[in-house]
Amino acid sequence: PQPRASVAESVHDAGSIGKGEKVSFDFVIQNEGDAELQILEVVPSCGCTVASFDKTIAPGASGKVHAEVDTASFLGPIAKSITVLTNDPANPRFQLTLQADVKSHVFAQPGYARFIYVQGLPAGTIKQQIWSSDLADFKVLGVTSPYPFVTASFHEAAEAERKAEVPGKQWIVETKILPDAAVGALTESMVVRTNHPKQPEITIPISGFVRPLLAATPPVVDFGSVELTEAKRVSITLVNFDEAAIEIQKVESTLAGIETSVQVTQPGHRFQVRLLLKPEMAKGAVSGVVKVYTTSEKKPIFEIPVKGTVL
Repeated sequence: PQPRASVAESVHDAGSIGKGEKVSFDFVIQNEGDAELQILEVVPSCGCTVASFDKTIAPGASGKVHAEVDTASFLGPIAKSITVLTNDPANPRFQLTLQADVKSHVFAQPGYARFIYVQGLPAGTIKQQIWSSDLADFKVLGVTSPYPFVTASFHEAAEAERKAEVPGKQWIVETKILPDAAVGALTESMVVRTNHPKQPEITIPISGFVRPLLAATPPVVDFGSVELTEAKRVSITLVNFDEAAIEIQKVESTLAGIETSVQVTQPGHRFQVRLLLKPEMAKGAVSGVVKVYTTSEKKPIFEIPVKGTVL
């Protein structure tokens, strides 16, 4: 007795679907043999998720492999395959394919929001035009931002904001990054909810970087364990990302035995802060800060932590 796997429809074409919809289908597996058919493993290709499958199918019975494809990241014709492994000696491996033509019903221009922003400066704003190609009474119902420091609002486009070549209702989605934005990379997406039955949501990537007003490299001076038989020099690069130029008025250390100085490498924006660790520094673990006094109204004092051990 041997199992025998038979598939009535190994390729399913879902036709035209809206971007963001999930395509799902149950592939029917028939056991035409006279022993139990076992589905040992189901391996989806990238972008295809197998939700479930019948592990055993009795002789003469049928089972199913349930497959799903999330089309949020696809556009145009797609074909996603699933490899099925069985105990049928004549057909131990076969493929199932789920096809679709992914079409966008809702459009966004520019379709992304990229911020290169300096923390503490006035809020930066980016606008998106949103419209539908096939729904006259198209509406934006809501916008969700992935960051607490990026606000998102929307309104129906005024006459001056409309794209002349696009009929129907148009909407403006406005994203604004706030002065208290956290320093670091922006990598998440906002979600725009619509009344389109085939595309109720679209995602708009938010990318870029939030820089601090002033940045030190290294951000923390750790000189490690040193034996100061002679003076040791440490250099720190200080960059002003503000559009307004600044000057450094003075630099001082809270640690005795450290002499400070500053050199301008790019007037108003880039400086070298130099520390001279002198032999008279007290032995043992040390921890303090170097204070940089600037003419910046936003950041008049900038502190750089200093630590290490003098042997």
